[in-house]
Amino acid sequence: MPEPELTALREAIRCRGPADVPAAAAVVGECLGGVLHDAGAAGNEAALRWARDRLRLFMVVSWGNWFGVLERLPQEYPRLRAEWRELTTDPARYGPEHLVAWWWRLQPGMFQPLIATQLREMSPPLRDGVANVLKEGGDFDTRLVDWVAFGA
Repeated sequence: MPEPELTALREAIRCRGPADVPAAAAVVGECLGGVLHDAGAAGNEAALRWARDRLRLFMVVSWGNWFGVLERLPQEYPRLRAEWRELTTDPARYGPEHLVAWWWRLQPGMFQPLIATQLREMSPPLRDGVANVLKEGGDFDTRLVDWVAFGA
């Protein structure tokens, strides 16, 4: 990332406001609604719990790679890493919408389109996962991520 872009990112982080969790929840809800509809599980609360849980897993695993950019901001990096760690270690308190909102508030122009692309890419595997669990009997709750064992 060229120095002017790093400077803009640093300034956006410095001036960031509160996370827009309601807007992020709407985006996540729309994504998951489409996933469940396409998988034939619309209205299935257990499928929704599983899809939210799995979406959060996808986010925790893949979005950690974005810290490569943030590492280039040595003053901000430790604080940002600590914030992310807090969000990812408490899945009961922080769902996928919180992860989306956190990245958005760093620099909306950079992360909103990036997250939109990621959600589009994550939707087919989520849809297929929901459809497979349905085909195997629909026992979603026994297939949730063991976050303690995962280390988050």
